[in-house]
Amino acid sequence: MNTPIYEIELRLNGTLIGDVRPIAQNLQWRKARTAYGTDEIDFTLNDKLFAEWCEKRNIDIATMLKPYALDARIIRNGEELVGGYLATMPAYQPNQDSADLQLRFDGYINLLAGVYIRPTATTSARAGAMVKSWIDTAEARATAAGKPFGITAGTIQTLATIERTFDNYKPVKEAITDLCDNVDGAGPFDVIFNPDRSYFITNQLGRDITTWQLYYPTRLAGQSVTSISAQEVQGFASHIIALGAGETSADANKSTVITSEATDSDAVQEFGYVEQLNQYSSVSRQTTLNQKCNTDLANATAVQWEPAITLIGRSTPPSPTEDYGLWIGDQIYLENQADMTGQTSGKFRINIIDVAVTASNAETIKPTMERI
Repeated sequence: MNTPIYEIELRLNGTLIGDVRPIAQNLQWRKARTAYGTDEIDFTLNDKLFAEWCEKRNIDIATMLKPYALDARIIRNGEELVGGYLATMPAYQPNQDSADLQLRFDGYINLLAGVYIRPTATTSARAGAMVKSWIDTAEARATAAGKPFGITAGTIQTLATIERTFDNYKPVKEAITDLCDNVDGAGPFDVIFNPDRSYFITNQLGRDITTWQLYYPTRLAGQSVTSISAQEVQGFASHIIALGAGETSADANKSTVITSEATDSDAVQEFGYVEQLNQYSSVSRQTTLNQKCNTDLANATAVQWEPAITLIGRSTPPSPTEDYGLWIGDQIYLENQADMTGQTSGKFRINIIDVAVTASNAETIKPTMERI
């Protein structure tokens, strides 16, 4: 497979300035499912080279380095993969007569971390429509203040009807990620932002590509994993106690806290009985607390290894369309013939893709996966 062609398009206030890839070093990028992380782009620019690059485009470097106003898009072989906005004024590290600028671009969902949902009474709507209403409100506030985010809605899948109450101020991003990460109600789903600041909502993200396998140890033929490992598994519990809004008291007449409890009897039989206490002081509805309790129980009883693997882009590209490519949401099959327990083999779903790109565009890919 040929070495991929990378571009890093920079846009200022929505206007394309140019491709900065020829002078960018240490390129790394991440694509993540909503409940598992945030998109990110990182690279380093030499300030002198960047100033010259800007001058050729009739703009000065100080004007370009504007957090929130400057966007980057990663384009691989002509395919737009991830976008983000300059999250901070970059670090400045002088080296004699020049300096390295370390730029970090966050995924667009992080724009919604700075907009809050006001305390509201109970509302009921389909999950996708509810998320859209929160994003529309954030966009309307930014527009009224004088500079819209430019976030637009794409396809929104029809999901189950849910209820939500907010007793306290809550960031829109946090409300979205909380809603995406549940095991009942609307079920797990994703709010995925495209590189152009549009988004779509789906509970069918990714492809089932378990018909071809990833192998370890490395083989001459087939898709091979260059390294594999697994962290120790902590935090087991077979019984969850979830506390919501309110005050606890030994006097039943004074206790106002809402509670929810759940037990996994199979996990008790297999491992043992262990309680875990979790506090959600902002949750005032019993149904919402029950959902969080069930989600916590599902997570706390997952005690198998989740393998961390490393792949090479020339054989397994980070792409949602290329042959033998991997992308977030994809379901894959991993065969680790070196694992005597068999726990690092099986079907997994990709939640995050981290990619490091060398100066010659060679790629190292590290997907974060969960067993399915």
